[in-house]
Amino acid sequence: MISEREAAKYPFLGDAVKLVDVLNLTLEDLSDPSHAAVLDRAEDRVSRAIIRGEADAQLSDTITELLSFPVSNMYVMVLGEDFLKRRYALSEAVRASGILLEENDDRIAKMGRVEFDWTLRLVREHMDGRQFSFELYFKDYLRNASAFREPKWKLVNRLVRDGYVLLTRPEAVRLLQEEIQRKIARFVAKSQKINLPEPLQERADRLSKLLDENRSRLTGGELPKKVLMEAIPPCINYALEGLMAGRRAGHMERFALTSFLINAGMEIDDIVKMFISVTDFDEEFTRYQIEHIAGLRGSRTRYTPPTCATLRTHGVCHNPDRLCEHVKHPLSYYRIKVRDHEREEAERQERQQ
Repeated sequence: MISEREAAKYPFLGDAVKLVDVLNLTLEDLSDPSHAAVLDRAEDRVSRAIIRGEADAQLSDTITELLSFPVSNMYVMVLGEDFLKRRYALSEAVRASGILLEENDDRIAKMGRVEFDWTLRLVREHMDGRQFSFELYFKDYLRNASAFREPKWKLVNRLVRDGYVLLTRPEAVRLLQEEIQRKIARFVAKSQKINLPEPLQERADRLSKLLDENRSRLTGGELPKKVLMEAIPPCINYALEGLMAGRRAGHMERFALTSFLINAGMEIDDIVKMFISVTDFDEEFTRYQIEHIAGLRGSRTRYTPPTCATLRTHGVCHNPDRLCEHVKHPLSYYRIKVRDHEREEAERQERQQ
């Protein structure tokens, strides 16, 4: 059976969940003043996810740390914000990966094998100036590494032998972080209407207010429900016109266009239809890629477009205008143009009255 401290470190583990279930605590039990520390810590975990995007580990009181996890999950489900669910899952996964980096190789391997059914072997290999500690079967590797955009994670850039990918300790932990993030995301996937006792509702209300106060900082503010075509930045417009004309585009240009349209509010089906004009169009494959970027598949991470600096590096910055000189991201350009359009529209309506 898992120890209390181990469960506190990794409360998403199956045995840790069972340990909490054995306690059979109800909402009324948690309302008792004796559990105030648990409620405070749960609120703190969600607060840190909102503000910092990374929870910390407080293991001096293991039972409080353990019990606060399902309570913080409950807060996130009650608030019902998809953005918060993603941010919280990432925050808790980063917390766990930080602890895992301090563990020995056997503990890391055990989590991969037992909790996530990895086919994983311990090795001691020193090649190309790097120390490799693990071999992971390529299917398990691809399930997690496919979400990463850095070239080093591409399978063609990895050392592979007999179907196993060599990994350093930090790389193995980074892949585990993806598994952990998905698992926690499943914990909070549903939004639930729960009649919370007052002590819990007070904290949920504070978290809701905190999320509202930080929403613009984290998401850049609300965007129109439909894409305002006249507000899209020149680089995206160039990519869009090229797509419509049947011009072949590189990976970065396609990614920038797709991720921009997703974040600007275009429906997945409409984006898929736009790619019909591409000569190598494959509907099933293209839909999968678009849904992956939208966070509906794979790591469940919703991607934003690359920064302007990255687009310039990859030669995807085209026809920059004056506004481009003052922004660092395509979505920032779009938001400014949207605000200008809305202001002009409001002034036009006033003149007509």
